[in-house]
Amino acid sequence: MKRELNLTLPEWAFLDGNSHLGNTLENRDILQHTQSFTILELYALNDDTIRLNPAVKTREFIYTNISGEDERHLIAVHFTLAPDFELDEILDQAIEFYGNFLDWEDTSLIIEETSKDN
Repeated sequence: MKRELNLTLPEWAFLDGNSHLGNTLENRDILQHTQSFTILELYALNDDTIRLNPAVKTREFIYTNISGEDERHLIAVHFTLAPDFELDEILDQAIEFYGNFLDWEDTSLIIEETSKDN
């Protein structure tokens, strides 16, 4: 029996820079909103200085991790076909998606550490 392929793309996808050229994204978090062709980069804001082109649209946000600690982050728009009035909503959705991803990642690490202890 032949399997039917679902060629529908998810609304959000992380871009992966691993290839025969090495890790070209150097573990940077690049997120794409597939419907609007928006490419976003997310940064944790610690003591590092981030220098961006002033023309690049950015937004700072706070992510409260599963331990209750607040972490400062920055989201930057590398490319979009969305008009400005839609881009703000896309950024809100991206921040929510990324926060859920970070929650999932933190939970996975806790489960992994707990299983090593048992």
